[in-house]
Amino acid sequence: MTTTYFYPVAVLRRAERKYLGLQIAVLATTLALAGCSSQPETADIQKDLAEAYACPILDLSDVKKVDGAANGKFYDVAFTHTMSIKGGADTAAKLFAEWSHLAGQQLPAKMALEQAQATGNVAAITQAEQRLNAMDARLVQIMPCETLEAVTRLQIMRAKADETIKTGQDTTSVPISVKVRGQGRMAKAESGWHFAGMPAFSTAEIVTAPATYPRFAAPSTPIAAADTVPTEAAGSGSVTPSAEAIAPAGPSFDCTKASTVVEKMICTSPALAAADAQTVAAYKAKLSASSDPEGIKQHQATWRRTVRDACTTPECVTTAYQQRLMELK
Repeated sequence: MTTTYFYPVAVLRRAERKYLGLQIAVLATTLALAGCSSQPETADIQKDLAEAYACPILDLSDVKKVDGAANGKFYDVAFTHTMSIKGGADTAAKLFAEWSHLAGQQLPAKMALEQAQATGNVAAITQAEQRLNAMDARLVQIMPCETLEAVTRLQIMRAKADETIKTGQDTTSVPISVKVRGQGRMAKAESGWHFAGMPAFSTAEIVTAPATYPRFAAPSTPIAAADTVPTEAAGSGSVTPSAEAIAPAGPSFDCTKASTVVEKMICTSPALAAADAQTVAAYKAKLSASSDPEGIKQHQATWRRTVRDACTTPECVTTAYQQRLMELK
């Protein structure tokens, strides 16, 4: 399954505007070409890269021109550079852990919003929207990057971080920088040499360092339980909460006895733990109301074995729970 990285629309639009501004400046540079009597040096490359990677939490270093050749009025260059997270391993661990946590919380929150919209529960819709907006705002706060290249490099580093986060180990290797290769075409204007288009980048190496990933607590109430509407029990005047409202905050099983990869993944993710609890609560509710409990049990066991336990990523597990929860409604 393809991994989707949670990044708020506001940040991406801001990055796109920054990228467009850079492209306009590049076009102006190309139109203002002067005679190419010299060739671009490392300092020229670094100046443009600093603009492409503008982000207060990142450092650009080790810029080096490694090759180049004249191409008419242009000059083709190959270069290398390193982009690092300021503050080192501890700062990087906090960033990636919270980013991963927010990503895990976003999917259940979106599911809760869809459920609330389907039932017309205005209070639940408002609460779910507020929660999603708060997560967007928090991510903008911890990742104030304004260019697509900066966002892209951070996404590559986060992919590496996710591999270690899902192992459940507290202290492990954390990506702190990425070494990048680049190729681009430069043009000379009155202000000096500049790239005449966005260079092509590729990752050469991701550098890691040991650090401790912080853990984030699960929300005090399951996301999908927000403002659930009580339902009247058949044949009585009593009111009972829906399955989501009575779902516990933790997973439905004992984490000290977790044995499979997926179970361990659930135990280390508050979002997955909440999704597991919600799904099991819905399963039990349907089981108690079904005229074919054995069929329900068999279906649940088959789903767990062939769908949920076949997952290898948190995103896959989240999707499995979302789909199963909808089936149980």
